[in-house]
Amino acid sequence: MGRKSRLKRERRELKEHGLSENSSRALVLLDEHSQSVYRFFQEEWQADALARGDVWLSTLETCRAYENPEQGDSEEGHETYNSGHAVGGSSDPELVEVARRSDIHIGPGCSNITISNNTRRSVLPDAYVLCTTTEFSPEKLGETFGRYCVEITNPREFFIAASEVLEGIVSIREAAGGKVIYKNRFYTGMERPPGPIGFVKPPDLYASQKEFRLLWIPRDANGLNPFLLKSPEVGHFCKRIA
Repeated sequence: MGRKSRLKRERRELKEHGLSENSSRALVLLDEHSQSVYRFFQEEWQADALARGDVWLSTLETCRAYENPEQGDSEEGHETYNSGHAVGGSSDPELVEVARRSDIHIGPGCSNITISNNTRRSVLPDAYVLCTTTEFSPEKLGETFGRYCVEITNPREFFIAASEVLEGIVSIREAAGGKVIYKNRFYTGMERPPGPIGFVKPPDLYASQKEFRLLWIPRDANGLNPFLLKSPEVGHFCKRIA
C-alpha cells in the first residue's frame, strides 16, 4: 500500500471510529465526564510529581509490552472486522458498506457480487496515553497499580492544558479523551463498531478498572518513548489523596 493510500485509509478509519482530522489541535471528548478521575502509583514520588504538574505519559506500545496482563494489554488499539456473507451489487447500500469495511472498492454498475468471510484487522499507530480511573478504589486497584493516588478534579481542563503543552513539543494529529468501553474488539457484517479504536477493552479482565483514558496521536508515531511532560498548569487540577 502506497503512502497516499495508507494516509487515506487512516483518515477514513479515524472518522469511522469517532475521531477526526480537522486540525493538529483537534481535541475530541468522547463523553462529558465532569467528575474527578484518579491515578494510582507504585511510588510516592510519582504521585507527588503529578500533583506538581509533572505528567508521565506512556505509549500504546509500552502498554502492549507489559507482562502483567492486568496492567498491560497486547491488543491495545486493535480491532477486527469480519464481513460475514454478503451478496448484492453497486445499488445495494449494505453490500457497499460491507465492502468498504472490508477495504474493497465497489464501482458503479456492478452486480452479482459475493463477499464472504473477509477479515480486516486495524491497529492504531503508537500514541501517547495517560490512564486513570473514574473510581477511587484502592481495595481493587492498589495491589496492581499502587497505593499512592492523585485526584484529577477537572479531567476536561486537565486534558486541554496538557494537550497545549504537549503540542509545543510534538505535532499532534488528534487527541481524544473519555471512558474506556468494555466490549469485544470484534464485529461483523453491519454491526456497529464496538467503539472508538484505542478506547475499547475486553470486559472479562479489565471492566473493574473503570478506566478513563487520555490519548494523543502524533503525526509521526515512529520511535515514541514515554516521557515526563512538565506542565505546571495541570497541577491546579491535581491533588494527593493517598
